[in-house]
Amino acid sequence: MLDLFFCITRLFLGDRDGETIKIDTYLQCSDGSCSCKSSCKQRSCLPNSVVTLKLYKGFYHEKYRYMDTHPQLVIASNAGITAYPSWLPSIELISEMNIPAIFTDYCEEAAFLAARCICTVTGRPLSIPIQVNPFRQPMVMEDQALYLPCYSNCFIFGM
Repeated sequence: MLDLFFCITRLFLGDRDGETIKIDTYLQCSDGSCSCKSSCKQRSCLPNSVVTLKLYKGFYHEKYRYMDTHPQLVIASNAGITAYPSWLPSIELISEMNIPAIFTDYCEEAAFLAARCICTVTGRPLSIPIQVNPFRQPMVMEDQALYLPCYSNCFIFGM
C-alpha cells in the first residue's frame, strides 16, 4: 500500500479535510510480463496495489504531528514554492524526514525558482530534475502577463 500526502493549501476542501480515499481499481500496466497480466484471475494472489490518498487542508509542517502514519510520498501540484514563503518549514521537514516529494509548477521560470529555493533550504540538489510533465493540462492558461508557455502542472521536479 502506498500512502500519499497531497499538499492542497490553496484549494478549498470543504468537508473533505482529513478524508481518506483508497484506490484499488485502475488500469493495469502494458508490460506483458508484469504480475498484473498473470493467469491468476483472483485479485488475492496479486501484489497489493492499493494507493491510499489522504487529503489535508493546510501545511504539512502543521499537520504531520496529528497523523497516524507518515506518507511514503508527498505530492504538491502547482505549488508556487517561491510565491509562498509558508512552504519553507514544510520543505525543511520533508527533507529531514527523508520523504520523497514531487512538485509541479505552471511555467519553467517558476520551476527553476522553486528548485533553487528547495536546494538552498535542503542543501541538496533535486533528486528529480525539472522536466516537462507528460500529464500536464493540455491547454494553455489564459491571460498570461509574461507571454511564457504556461500550463497547469506543466513542469515536474522532486526532492
